[in-house]
Amino acid sequence: MFPELKKLFMLDSDITYLNHGSFGACPKPIFDSLINWQKELEKEPVKHLAYDIFPLLEKSRKYLSKFIACDKDDVIFTPNPSTALNTVIKSLVLKKDDEILTTNHEYGALDRTWNFICKKTGAKYIQQPIRLPLISDENFVDEFLKGLTDKTKIIFLSHMTSSTGLYFPVQEICNFARENNIFSIIDGAHIPGHFPLNLNSLKPDIYV
Repeated sequence: MFPELKKLFMLDSDITYLNHGSFGACPKPIFDSLINWQKELEKEPVKHLAYDIFPLLEKSRKYLSKFIACDKDDVIFTPNPSTALNTVIKSLVLKKDDEILTTNHEYGALDRTWNFICKKTGAKYIQQPIRLPLISDENFVDEFLKGLTDKTKIIFLSHMTSSTGLYFPVQEICNFARENNIFSIIDGAHIPGHFPLNLNSLKPDIYV
């Protein structure tokens, strides 16, 4: 199977490329589509960017919402997940000693964003240790919720971690957050295409 998949990419056949996280290669059909859209843009840039693009984006939102099982009007496009999460995090109203509960497996750039915001507001970023190997969903939930206090206002959690490739039981955590009036923010950057995603079932406050 893997040799057939490799043919879909333009990667050098003499190397085994492993870094599809930070600098992943683009499959040939998608790259060809990208070039075709670039050509459409070049035919009449102002018309394309000022008029044509909006119904096209609406169409994209419609199909993406079906793929991730949510309402089209709940979908917003951003340049990348880090931009989206920075937009959300920097719009939050946090008070001194409010706590954001997360794990020690989160993406480093987002750890820095949270630490920056906490330094400005006096809130606290609690990185609950999750020991490896992860035995079960129940084991994760038990370890994670040990970091919960009456000051926890936000839960921030990767659905699939970038550094360790763990798939966290986010459904259980989102259910808990909803039942306890805690705002949930889920970093799902690595999920679409890896695992089925149903946001209508998951019901986080924010999913990126």
